[in-house]
Amino acid sequence: MKNMDKDEIVRTEILKSAERVFQKWGFNKTTMEDIAREAGKGKSTLYYYYKSKEEILDAVIDVEFQKIIQKARDSALNAKSAKDRMIKYIVESINEMKDKISTYTIIWDEIKRDKNFVSKLREKCQKKEEQYVQEILVAGIENNEFSFIDKSEIPIATKAIIGMIHALELYLLLENDDRKQVDIAARFIAYGL
Repeated sequence: MKNMDKDEIVRTEILKSAERVFQKWGFNKTTMEDIAREAGKGKSTLYYYYKSKEEILDAVIDVEFQKIIQKARDSALNAKSAKDRMIKYIVESINEMKDKISTYTIIWDEIKRDKNFVSKLREKCQKKEEQYVQEILVAGIENNEFSFIDKSEIPIATKAIIGMIHALELYLLLENDDRKQVDIAARFIAYGL
């Protein structure tokens, strides 16, 4: 927090407080007053930075998705090949998503019924995901690991891989809890059938 200005510090404090309150009470039972109390701020301060608890939830989710993507990227950095980087990225991003959902169980139960909301959440980080998957694909093509596509197909291949990751997340998060399936599915994506 040393390099942050006052507004950034207050926003961070509000979001961390909101995380704790949302984890404890869920979204529906939480009020702006609850978040303000947890943050040690007045409600007017919250409304200065955020218009509603929905906006605060969006900001909390955005921060959490950024953490998921960063952790997945970090875990894939030391892989020796592009294929292994892809596998590590997919496995770690899905496992991190599962961990976040278990942390926010009450909120997840409240919002998972709303498919539009879940889609909106995924779209928030899609650009960063696409950028990283493209980096892996370019490296794989340059190293002759991904001979089944050429550079002109990278945008389409990226969207296809991101789509598969999202479909896996939905399946594994909503219907299944087997982490071994995540690893096997990631290997199928990276190595093919």
